[in-house]
Amino acid sequence: MLAAQQETQWLIRQLTARVKEAYAYWWYTNEAINLHHETRALVEQLATVTEQRLDYGIGSQSEMLRVKTELDTLDARLVELQAEKAGLASDLIPLLGRRPTGASLQLTEASETLLFADGQLEPDHPLIRAAEAREAEARARLDVAEVDRRPTFTANAGYNSLWADERKRWVVGIGVRIPFSGQRQHSAVRKATAEASQKRWLATQDQREWRASIAKLRASVEAGHGRLNILNERHLPNQRAHWEASLNELASGTGRLEDAINSARQLTGVKLRRAGVIRDLYSASAGYEALIPVRTINALN
Repeated sequence: MLAAQQETQWLIRQLTARVKEAYAYWWYTNEAINLHHETRALVEQLATVTEQRLDYGIGSQSEMLRVKTELDTLDARLVELQAEKAGLASDLIPLLGRRPTGASLQLTEASETLLFADGQLEPDHPLIRAAEAREAEARARLDVAEVDRRPTFTANAGYNSLWADERKRWVVGIGVRIPFSGQRQHSAVRKATAEASQKRWLATQDQREWRASIAKLRASVEAGHGRLNILNERHLPNQRAHWEASLNELASGTGRLEDAINSARQLTGVKLRRAGVIRDLYSASAGYEALIPVRTINALN
């Protein structure tokens, strides 16, 4: 009974982790659409500069057409992203029982320090508790088998009013039950011993696998935080500066339109990679919470 209850808790934790992971991808798709709009705004700035250059006689019609082609490409990509978003929303319906809404959708990565506090790495996991419960049940069956192969003694007392002598009316009896099928009793004990040994090994193996899963998630989250720090502190500022320089060079006539378009794409790419890292961190954190129920992650609004 206890093992079944613990397994049910494990299924609930797994379902919660699946919902969080699905929401992480839902958030990522929304973020991709928002970044797509930002990219289009950047290309529209290029269109304004290109049109001004054309008016001043230092630009060309082909450059203007190139910018319009890029805007058309972005619009086509937006249709694809919206279709992906609709597909993810449909995937969430079986988990949530409803279609998710994107209003005020937020996602933040967990704190690396709080997530992996050493004091919380106790084997308090439903899967392990279920294995321990099955081991205890097997030991209990072994105890019963051990008892069944031993003689059983009983004692009882009674009162017989038919005796004329009142001193003989009280009767005390002792009974002994001896198992006759000794081989069958020994076989039951051996079977129960083997079962208890197997359950003990499975419980130990489950605990080892649990700790291995924690180690993998720890490595994944630590690597994710490292990538996120590099993106925040180096890649993103450098790419913003590159975009601004490309736009200024195009406006001054010293830059190329294609270089500016590529810079806008690269800026969006860096932001999208950052969103992907946050998504993966959140998914890993959800998996960690399934193993150890700590509350270190902000819930989705």
